[in-house]
Amino acid sequence: MTSFRLILKSLFHYRWVNLSVLAGVALTSAILSGALVVGDSVKESLRRNAEARLSKIGPVLIGGERYFTSAIADSVSKKLEGEPVVVPILQIEGTASNRNGGKRVNKVQILGIDDRFWNLSLGGKAPEGFDDDRWVAINEPLANRIEASTGDTLIMRVELPGALSKDAPLSGESEQTTPMSLEVTNIVDAEAFGLYSLRAEQVPPSTLFVKLSRLQDFLEQPGLVNILAGDDSVDAEAFRKAAGESWSLEDLQLSVTDTDRPGVKQMVSSRVFFDAAIVDALGEVAKTESPVLTYLATDIKKGDKLTPYSMVTGVGPNLNQIVGKEISDTDIILSDWLAEDLEAAQGDEITLVYNVVGQGRALVEQSKTFTVAKVVPIGESGWNAKWTPDFPGIFDVEDLDEWEPGIPIDRDKIRDKDDEFWDEYRATPKAFVNLAAAREMWSNRFGNATSVRFELEDAQTLLVDQLRVHLKLEQLGMAFRDLPAEAKAAVSNSFDFGSLFASMSFFLIVAALVLASLVFIFGIEQRSSQIGLLMAMGFTRKRVRRLFLVEASILAIVGSLIGLLGGYIYTRLALYGMSGVWQEAAAGIEFVYFLKPVTLAIAFFITVIVALVVVWFASRNVSKVHPSELISGVDDLTIRAGGKFRWDWICLVIGLLGGLGCLFAPKEEGTMAEQGMFFGAGFLLTIAGVAFCSLLIKRFLKPSDTVTSLGEIGRQHTVRKRGRSLAVIGLMAAGVFMVTAINSFRLDGSRGAERRSAGTGGFAYIGESTLPIYEDLNTEEGREKYGLETFEENFRVVPFRVSDGEDASCLNLNRAQRPRLMGVGVEPMTELNPFTFTKRLDDSEGSGWAQLGEELESEDVPVIPGVIDQNTAIYALQKGLGDLVVYETVSGDSFAVKIVGFLDTSVLQGSLIVSEKNFIRFFPDAGGYQFFLMDGESVEALEPVATHMTRMFGDRGLEMRPTGEKLNEFNAVQNTYLSIFSTLGGLGIFLGTLGLAIIVGRNVLERRGQLGVMQAMGFTRRRLSDMVLSEYWFLHVSGVLLGLIAALVAVFPELTKGVSSLPWGLLIGVNAAVLIGGLAFCWIAVRLVVRENLISAIRTE
Repeated sequence: MTSFRLILKSLFHYRWVNLSVLAGVALTSAILSGALVVGDSVKESLRRNAEARLSKIGPVLIGGERYFTSAIADSVSKKLEGEPVVVPILQIEGTASNRNGGKRVNKVQILGIDDRFWNLSLGGKAPEGFDDDRWVAINEPLANRIEASTGDTLIMRVELPGALSKDAPLSGESEQTTPMSLEVTNIVDAEAFGLYSLRAEQVPPSTLFVKLSRLQDFLEQPGLVNILAGDDSVDAEAFRKAAGESWSLEDLQLSVTDTDRPGVKQMVSSRVFFDAAIVDALGEVAKTESPVLTYLATDIKKGDKLTPYSMVTGVGPNLNQIVGKEISDTDIILSDWLAEDLEAAQGDEITLVYNVVGQGRALVEQSKTFTVAKVVPIGESGWNAKWTPDFPGIFDVEDLDEWEPGIPIDRDKIRDKDDEFWDEYRATPKAFVNLAAAREMWSNRFGNATSVRFELEDAQTLLVDQLRVHLKLEQLGMAFRDLPAEAKAAVSNSFDFGSLFASMSFFLIVAALVLASLVFIFGIEQRSSQIGLLMAMGFTRKRVRRLFLVEASILAIVGSLIGLLGGYIYTRLALYGMSGVWQEAAAGIEFVYFLKPVTLAIAFFITVIVALVVVWFASRNVSKVHPSELISGVDDLTIRAGGKFRWDWICLVIGLLGGLGCLFAPKEEGTMAEQGMFFGAGFLLTIAGVAFCSLLIKRFLKPSDTVTSLGEIGRQHTVRKRGRSLAVIGLMAAGVFMVTAINSFRLDGSRGAERRSAGTGGFAYIGESTLPIYEDLNTEEGREKYGLETFEENFRVVPFRVSDGEDASCLNLNRAQRPRLMGVGVEPMTELNPFTFTKRLDDSEGSGWAQLGEELESEDVPVIPGVIDQNTAIYALQKGLGDLVVYETVSGDSFAVKIVGFLDTSVLQGSLIVSEKNFIRFFPDAGGYQFFLMDGESVEALEPVATHMTRMFGDRGLEMRPTGEKLNEFNAVQNTYLSIFSTLGGLGIFLGTLGLAIIVGRNVLERRGQLGVMQAMGFTRRRLSDMVLSEYWFLHVSGVLLGLIAALVAVFPELTKGVSSLPWGLLIGVNAAVLIGGLAFCWIAVRLVVRENLISAIRTE
């Protein structure tokens, strides 16, 4: 007989054992392949989500707060090969509510579009009725959130965009939210581009679609847009080049006007203040250029004489001839009208009083004293209103008392002569100073010039062509983005759900493999006489083992192939769970089943290899047994004596010392590090407990002269089958420990929320607004404006500035390409010292927030310090302490944020935090605050304040929520993962109890002869059953108790905190099922065997 035929015969003869091994391997393959295919399915779901939100969008130009003409779209298209479609879009954020105000949705993206927009959709055609000028559509997510349908009327509320940030000086009133009533004519689904979004986030946005011209008219931005989008056939670099060669002055909100001097032109901006890049570029192309800076002086004083609300202009050396005199830094030139009003003459001292904008639009009054150098008749030498830019709320009013410049106007100061001056001269400056002095007083982050005068000899078109060479759109805060490339990177680097599910299924996989290996060992023991006979006939030990490995290989290959089919069921169930009971792990995604053949191949080969390795280890003791012993039968091949190392003693010592070390090591209360140390202690004590049981069993190996009870007989059998006994104890202990202890990592944001070290930072409420809030709500003025001064509760608001970026928290499965950046004041955070730093770069004992105020050495780009939630850094951004996160500034340059501190799990997840000073430095146009933390006595005490703020700032989309509630949104993700692990681990323990039943049944079958003799001696079946049951119930209960004791150590921090977040119902249910199920399996296995005729088994002994 050939070896191959011998193997086939053996496979068939021992088919029931082999089928059991096959089932164990198939289960392993099903679990592993199913878990990995979950990863494929999630990535494919994210890819389809990205396809739905981008459709056929390619590279884009995003203006943000900067607007350009829609005509540039045609110019760019003509410069691209094939003249592909280029789409202008006007996109802003606002709120939407039902007409009756019953429902309000914040953070609604409002799109102004024309028919070109639909060329970017997958369908390529506009929805029905789009030709109607009154066409209005909402996407399905907004329809569901606001409970609206076609024919309903919605109230859209937005902030009218200004050319100038509301944080800028003299930018006008900050409260300019305006409602617009819209009747919904269409609801756009995902297939019709309803999920359009430029952010790599899976949660579908709320979107409101309006005809472009209608939205432009409503926003008072005729002909302007802020997004330019090419289709996916356009090369990103070609798009950038074409846009850079197509812009006009109107696209930069610039215009050139005449002055009173021949050949001298003046460039002005509707944004009032000039970007430094524009001034520098003009200096490169103009023959002579001179910046001008005009500002409002609230008072001009000479002694007790005062002139209110006057424009003052700073000019450079090239314009000194206008006033006929070189102006030094301390000189001032007065108009004759002002000199007469102040009774001032050459040589007199004049004081300028003016306001600059501080934090939260707080006005800071400052002053500077000058010496009168000359008095010039107003109206001469070009002294006119052209020096003054179009300040919002000033230039377009008829009377002086109608001014709304964004600063308080004391109308009692205004005299008749001031009105007369306004009527005749409008915003003509009343004085001139040196440009350097003007910049020292009035320069701000928005610019240091309000106009530029220059000589222009050639045509204006030539000027624009020359400017394009020296001025890039990126320098003005516009951004080019290659959206398809970003989407691909966001998906390919997204969270690996395949590895996650494989790791969470680890115990289930181990249980299946242990089950298969036990059955395989039992098969070898059953065939021990055959093995001994083969070896006695001349088969070498090596050849015998090779025969078994070939058998095992066949079983592993077939089992793995069968398991791949079972993996389909596993994946379907997992995706169903994540769409249902586990949806908090991946909210906002519509999951699709998808697999890659390579994934199945990986799962197949891993399963085969692991199964063979397990079988090899399980059967290695065959070679250590003498053929004569094999022929006569062996008791237990799982453990054979003779090893040189006392592994049980080593494991006992390491487990005890390591466990005690983890328990008593210094650790900060309430942190993940503390939980990790206690978990480690429990795990090590589990190992020590199993090692102790091994030593205890060895102690019973000593022979005894007398046997006093049936229990002692059972105990002696436990000793003889030490390997199997330890397998039962270890499997039960490990399973119970893992499923119970892993839940110590469950998080509850409401517990201990009042502590500064908690994930809430000790703050009572957190707020986020759709539109910026500009006032400082900690000042008397800010509170009076919004009625907050009436509350007796002592509270404090810590505001954050927010950049437009993507959520990098655990709620976003995509890899954030542009993580959100937030700026906060260093002083309040250092003073309050909220949240817990798990790691920080500096070694000082002070507040970790003080690091944000430190100056860091620049590398290739400027570097500033930043703080981030540890989970966001490690899992979402894959960054470590000291790593750099690179951003692009509004001027097109880059800067880097160096991570100087990790926060423990907190409400600041998903954002990188820098100082407000550094934030303004790189994002000067980002006005106001959109993220708030409110500190006070308690959530209950501040509830009236939070409710009032939500109502007062409803137009700006502010929503105040308890911080514990917000933190639990983040915590729900981790808690859901733990629930999945507990479920899969519970299934693993179930397999373990099934393995226990197999061990019991196998052992009873082996002992039928012994039990038959005892029955013949007078022992009843019931007493024999009780003897066997006591033996295995003892092992089972010992394993469960050992696991529970170790688990109690792991969850000790949770137990000491009063109301725990542990899922007691789930844990009690799982452990009770394990305990009762194991006992029941043992009882069933014993009853099935003992009920047979045991006396007849004596004949086989």
